[in-house]
Amino acid sequence: MESNSKESHWYLLTGLLIGLALGLLVSILIVPVENAEALPNELSEADRANYRAMIALAYSSDQDLERALSRLELLEDQNPVDLMIAQAQSLLANAGSETTARALAGLATRLSEYLPPVP
Repeated sequence: MESNSKESHWYLLTGLLIGLALGLLVSILIVPVENAEALPNELSEADRANYRAMIALAYSSDQDLERALSRLELLEDQNPVDLMIAQAQSLLANAGSETTARALAGLATRLSEYLPPVP
């Protein structure tokens, strides 16, 4: 059996290019990827409160003020100290976790010593 040396394999390249074009069309226009993750400053107020509570609990366990401050900056709150104090008072008033309220108040106290006062 002799193979014809003049056979062309252009169909492989054509198929590859058509496949790539269809794949891009489907992935960009028909079924685009949706970002399911949100930045901390895009969270709802309830989720922001939970995020603040987690930061305060993490700070109470490791006492790393720089890390807590960098996490709080992601929320882009105007006055994080007042918000944490208000959240701690709200937790205590609504029979919430005393541990979390103490952690929030402790971090707020430490931050009030570290941060300049907000006018």
